[in-house]
Formats: sequence, structure tokens, C-alpha cells
Amino acid sequence: MKQERRQFYRVEKNVALEIQPITANEVEHSIQPTQFDVSPYFELLSEVQNIDKQQADLLAQLSDSHPLLAQLFCLQTEKLDLITRTLATSSLKIEKLTKQSINLSEGGMQFTTTTPYQIDDFLAIKLIFQEPLTGVLLYGKVQRIIKNPNDSEVAISFYRMPENCRMLIAQRVIKTQPTHSVAVET
Repeated sequence: MKQERRQFYRVEKNVALEIQPITANEVEHSIQPTQFDVSPYFELLSEVQNIDKQQADLLAQLSDSHPLLAQLFCLQTEKLDLITRTLATSSLKIEKLTKQSINLSEGGMQFTTTTPYQIDDFLAIKLIFQEPLTGVLLYGKVQRIIKNPNDSEVAISFYRMPENCRMLIAQRVIKTQPTHSVAVET
């Protein structure tokens, strides 16, 4: 498994980030963190993106036989996407979030913090990406800490990550990869 993780590409991403330490017991009782105050639009945005992924293959098949109908569905999708993003943007709560650059891969991330963590600590993570605005809630486990004079660099691996979160993060990494990727051992 360690060899497999070495194959992940890591990219620098600017995100809004909120992290809370949690117990191993909390992680085992829920697939996603419940520690955060999230608006219903946070969940709506993720669900709409899941539907968009499912719809893409069907639209590709439909466009071969009925291009006008496929174009109509594409326009409807764009309209719904615009409405969803407008709702989410206007009510997404990001006051408590730290906006910063993180080093991200499909398997984990590295961030800078002044909060003291220990190796093997479990964390609840709320990540909000910009352009397009998307958020994920997931768990992480501290793997490595590099202490600096004023802060620490904390590397975590994602833990029990739901498939929809994995796919969203993989898409972000792939879209960023051509111009900003670096292979890194984790």
C-alpha cells in the first residue's frame, strides 16, 4: 500500500480549510464528519456534482443519436448548475475557515498550522475548493509533522474517505496536474 501511495501526484491548491481533532471512536461511528456547521447548500453542491458525473456518460451516448435533445439537456444542466452554485456561494459558511494553500493528493494532504498535533491523531476536515466552488467533509490521520520555528507542516492521509470525495479530489488533482504537479513520496 505504501508503494501505491507513492504513485499519487501532489498539487498545490488554495482552499478554505477547517480542521478539528477527534477521537478514533468518533471516526468509527460515522462515514463523514458531523462536527462542522454546514449549510444544506454545502451538501446540495456535492450531490449535484455526483449527478453531473452520472449524467455525462448518458449525454455522450445520447448526442450520437439525438444531438438536439442532448444539447437541450446540456443547457438544462448548465441552468441548474448556475442556480446551485449561486445558492451555495451566497450561503456557504466560511467565516471559521482558514484560507491557505495546501499540498493535495488523492490520498492525503499537507498543510501549515500553529495548532499542535501528534502522529496518529485523527482529524475531521472541511475543505472548500474554489472555481468551481465545491466542498468535502472527510477524516484524516496525521502521518508526519515537520516543526518550524513559528508553525508546523502536518501531513495527513485521508481515512475512510467516501468514494464521492475521492473522485472530487482526484478531479482537482488531475485538472491542476499538467501545469503544477510534482511527484512526492508520502
